[in-house]
Amino acid sequence: MLILTLITFSVLSYMMYYRYAPVRVRKLSDKELDESHIVVDVRDYQDSYKSNCVQSLAIPCGYLKRYSHEIPKGRIVVIGSSTVECNVGIRQLKGLGFNVVGYISVVRDEPCKESFSMG
Repeated sequence: MLILTLITFSVLSYMMYYRYAPVRVRKLSDKELDESHIVVDVRDYQDSYKSNCVQSLAIPCGYLKRYSHEIPKGRIVVIGSSTVECNVGIRQLKGLGFNVVGYISVVRDEPCKESFSMG
């Protein structure tokens, strides 16, 4: 019984760490982006399709491993609707060997500002 409790506690601790522990990348503003950044939008398709971020790759967190071959190598910036979503996306991308330099957390009602149109 003690072993089962320890295993359960270990799994729950890992899940909490994976989602909520901050990653060591910087939060960026939309003005800090340039053409050298590759923007990966990890929000759900329902949120990302409303966006006017023309040059961003819309790949939700659940599909990052499957479609990682479509992401070009370079300096990656992650867009998410919350810091939890950004954390999960950054951890997955770093685990796949990508160079993630920052993230942008956007509000659901305003997916992309006019200055962040990237086009």
